[in-house]
Amino acid sequence: MIDSLHRIWSLVVKELLQLSRDKLLLGFVILGPLFELALMGGMVGGGINNLPTAVIDMDRTSSSRALTARLERTDELLVRHYDGGVDGARAQMQRGELAAIVVIPPGYGAALVDAGRGAVVQVIVDDSNYVVAAVATSTSMDVASDVVRDLTAHYGYVNRAGIDMRFIARFNADLDDRPRSITAMLGLIIFQVTLVIAAQSFTRERELGTLEQLRITPLGRVELIVGKAVPTLLIGLVDGLLMIGVVALWFEVPMRGSLPLLMLLTVPFILSQIGWGTLISLVSHTQQQSVLFVFALAMLEVACSGFIVPASDMPAVMRFVSNASSVQHYLVILRGVMLRGAALGVLWRPVLSLAAIGLGSMGVAWLRLRAGLDTDSVGQWLRAAFRLAAERRQQRRAARAGSRVENKRKQSPEWTGEPA
Repeated sequence: MIDSLHRIWSLVVKELLQLSRDKLLLGFVILGPLFELALMGGMVGGGINNLPTAVIDMDRTSSSRALTARLERTDELLVRHYDGGVDGARAQMQRGELAAIVVIPPGYGAALVDAGRGAVVQVIVDDSNYVVAAVATSTSMDVASDVVRDLTAHYGYVNRAGIDMRFIARFNADLDDRPRSITAMLGLIIFQVTLVIAAQSFTRERELGTLEQLRITPLGRVELIVGKAVPTLLIGLVDGLLMIGVVALWFEVPMRGSLPLLMLLTVPFILSQIGWGTLISLVSHTQQQSVLFVFALAMLEVACSGFIVPASDMPAVMRFVSNASSVQHYLVILRGVMLRGAALGVLWRPVLSLAAIGLGSMGVAWLRLRAGLDTDSVGQWLRAAFRLAAERRQQRRAARAGSRVENKRKQSPEWTGEPA
């Protein structure tokens, strides 16, 4: 029994020593959960606030201004006064810039103080995100109740009709949360598939021993990246098309926009994942390390993409980081085309953001490939650069020292050998 425990303890010590030598895995195991907890806890603790809301005041009385002021004082709504009309506000909602539109019709103030009839307010919510629409709806109803209660306390009578809040749910008349959830999962699945395939490209060659064969081929760096990227791009597009078919036919999520346009806009999203995946593949020694990097990047994307809470409701730092999240911009495109029927002219901002992220990630991957195919080639390149910089610095010091000696010699009188 004692010998068995001793052998088990020896194996435990061996495993711990082996784990301690893998600095990457050890740091990921210890710091990864803390980082994930800090990200998730910082986002889900405060609820949903600052939903962009347009108020169209057609009454322009003190009562309508009081209602607008009450909407502005809520934490859930971020009120923007809009004078472009209902059609202009609807266009902004189709672009995903507004979560709710509050329309105060003419005669609101007069109807509010009339005990025989109630005032009517129209609230249009973007129900492609059911959680956001529910928050906007409940907040506006609470504000209407507060207005009626204050009116009763001020005039001393009860307006039984109160404020008739007439809600219109756009893009999701059935008030179903599945379109938002399923489109989010669709975007994340495409992200994971393409990133995992791209992250295995060079590490698989390294582990199979075929990396040396790539070195002796006449392929250039750009040709090597393109050759590795095309299969991943094709697989991502085919998987995306199949999953969109399943989402539309099996889960009955509507396809209100153009399917060719959606597939075309999926290309820069996949290219951005190919860039990050290629970079991960070049810096990883093994496929296990590349999977760890993919998991860390996926955790960051889930936190910053608005999958849990809207990006506008994140802390300031996370809101800034979310601008570099390709998943966030792709979800705007995916929901815009599928649920809102948006065209390219409406989605140009997330398209440009995706293109910039894709070019940036591919450029970083190309620079890393330019340093070499070995995982330690960057370290060798940096050491060589530091060594060259140190040699040049020593040469400049020697040149300055020589110039000072020469100047001192020129300034001193020449010695002739005769007494002064």
